[in-house]
Amino acid sequence: MNPDHFKLGMRRLAAGVSLITTVNNGTRHGLVATAVSSVTADPPTLLVCINKNASAHNHVTEAGLLCVNILADEHEPIAGRFSSSVDREKRFEHGEWREIVTGAPALVNSLVSFDCEVRQIVDYQSHSIFLAEIVGVELWSETYSPLLYIDGKYRQLQEAQARMFSVAS
Repeated sequence: MNPDHFKLGMRRLAAGVSLITTVNNGTRHGLVATAVSSVTADPPTLLVCINKNASAHNHVTEAGLLCVNILADEHEPIAGRFSSSVDREKRFEHGEWREIVTGAPALVNSLVSFDCEVRQIVDYQSHSIFLAEIVGVELWSETYSPLLYIDGKYRQLQEAQARMFSVAS
């Protein structure tokens, strides 16, 4: 199996973009993730994959809590800040942030924020797989225009659809 082919193939998978945030010893931390999925509704649980080299990885592990903020297409600049090496606390200078239950930062006007407590961590190669039980949820926005990540770039839904149709033609 050629790892480069795997990576190129995965670039074709459109994924929703989430900000994973936490608070550890009074300091906020966060990262951008696309590997987020629902696991079960009873109890409501999400699966979140985080690279062990990510600056927020150990903070999520130590704190045992996280908030999954599903981003709208208007949040591309915020996603860019969390994807860069900008000082951790400066990442939170843009956007309005609140706490729901755990104290992890929740982005007001994201599509939804799922406030979670980590129930289990599975280590696998370069990543940790967090099973996180949802203890609070906030439906901030009535918009349904998610920010997507495909082919190594952030895209809006309409842009991604147009690209898919042009490739299929």
